[in-house]
Amino acid sequence: MSRSTGPPGSHTQPFGAPTRTPRLLMRGNSTRAGDVDGAWWPWTANLTAELHDLIAALTPRLGPITGVGFDWNRISRTQRHIDHDDGVHMHDPSADQPPGIMRLTVSRGPQAALLVIPFDTPRDRADNLMHQATRSTGPMASQS
Repeated sequence: MSRSTGPPGSHTQPFGAPTRTPRLLMRGNSTRAGDVDGAWWPWTANLTAELHDLIAALTPRLGPITGVGFDWNRISRTQRHIDHDDGVHMHDPSADQPPGIMRLTVSRGPQAALLVIPFDTPRDRADNLMHQATRSTGPMASQS
């Protein structure tokens, strides 16, 4: 997708409804705070291609997201140079940021942290990791 053939509509927040539902599990409000606020299991290795869907799913809970810090892979960095400017600052992880954790900066309130589970993780393992990260119980909602 080039700058001239990008998706129609707004290229800044609020983003439209997700084109593919993110596999995302967030810690409940009554759950004790931990190191992460949720877990995300992307569909592909190209995380930035899924970033707008993730942000659209998180915005009602967190508010507008202004920055995302993560150890981006080459595919994601390349995609980001192709995408339209969307007002979300993508940056490398901070020095104290654990591997596999994505930090989201929101326009109001504290940061949020997500455990990012590799896209090729087997379903049962990913489900287990998501529930461990959020300290919740029960199977993840079915996502195909």
